Amino acid sequence: MDKLINLRSKHLVLAVSSMAVMSLAHAGENTTEIEQLRQEVKELRTLLNASLQQPAVTLKPRSDVTPQVKTTPLNTSQSVKTNILPSGAEVNLYGYIRADASYQMEGAATMYNNISGVPLKDTVEATNQKDRLRTTVNVTRLGLNFKTPTSIGDIGGKLEMDFFGGSTRDQFRIRHAYLTYDKWLVGQTWSTFVAPEYIPDTVDAATFVGGALQRSPLIRYSDQLSENTNYAISIEDPKYTEATDPANRMRMPALVGRLNHKFADGSTISGRSFIAEKKTGEDEQLAWGIGLGGKYQITPETLLKADYYHVKGDGRFVLWSNSGYAIDENNNMHSNEFDVIAAGITHRFTPKIRSTLGYGYMKAQDDNEFSRLKYDDASQNKQLWQGWINAMYNPYKPVTFGVEYVYGERETFNNRTGVDNRFNMMAIYDF
Repeated sequence: MDKLINLRSKHLVLAVSSMAVMSLAHAGENTTEIEQLRQEVKELRTLLNASLQQPAVTLKPRSDVTPQVKTTPLNTSQSVKTNILPSGAEVNLYGYIRADASYQMEGAATMYNNISGVPLKDTVEATNQKDRLRTTVNVTRLGLNFKTPTSIGDIGGKLEMDFFGGSTRDQFRIRHAYLTYDKWLVGQTWSTFVAPEYIPDTVDAATFVGGALQRSPLIRYSDQLSENTNYAISIEDPKYTEATDPANRMRMPALVGRLNHKFADGSTISGRSFIAEKKTGEDEQLAWGIGLGGKYQITPETLLKADYYHVKGDGRFVLWSNSGYAIDENNNMHSNEFDVIAAGITHRFTPKIRSTLGYGYMKAQDDNEFSRLKYDDASQNKQLWQGWINAMYNPYKPVTFGVEYVYGERETFNNRTGVDNRFNMMAIYDF
């Protein structure tokens, strides 16, 4: 502060002296006026020297005022924590640690939803599987996003894993593993036919009736038709199993298409379709399906989601459906055909608490050759339904707790029924 005052005083003296010299040049003939100006400059110097000899004043903050922290503008390019690998690839880590618990009054001998296989009434399994508590952490997830700048543009990628694989739902698995470049995607990710974003919120990680979570190896091309409309076309590996495609000998990938549109109010809608070859050693057919779903923001706090599918000859894309086809005594194929819908409404009561009320229903045709061949098959169903209500609590940004009650029933083609009746709980830490 002393240096600042000294500097300013010198500038002031210099300015005053310059003014005095100029005045002298223009008033050389007036000796009295010159002497007066000299005297004024002398007095001004004396006054400034006296002020510089006074002690500096230290300003102390008031104890009743909150100190202000100096901040700098946020640089968005530095706000995302990114690691650079030796190869030059940028990588971001994400995931969550999740713990689940389920108290099952009636239902399947599994931790998560298995409505299509719950024990039928009046069976030993139905009696033995009542009142069971199950817990697990195998939905814990770990993921990596990659991006590498190149001379032809950015090449991106994703690798995501959890321990929710296998028939027992406790085996390591790769969920997503793909590369992206421009408008292309190659690898394994959500099938273009399914729309996980339209599934109503569930605590159950396997979702309920109407859920579609198929991940397929695929090659996908996506592009914009307009600012609010885009489309995608893909060829996908069927990834068949004997349960969904018995005696399979398929040769061709499925062809899948999707069209999405976003409205001005933020609501969205999508239409999807697929065709796929179904082939055994003796027969072949064409499977197909359509899907239509969307979400609508009723109020700023209330969101409606719904998704509908009609599928013939395929049991892979939509969960809790039957086999894609049945084979008769002459080795001929007969397709299953079904409709399924899921809808739910989510309301946010506070910034930290939300709740969802949902319902799902599946109805298979029961007047075709498939239903005749599967009439006494306890693993195939004429219809399924589930209703659920849950609550989610997010006390802090990385932590979410959830509790849910679900009740559902299944009915086989020969009119036998089974019940799913349980509570689900979860705790998640996101990172």
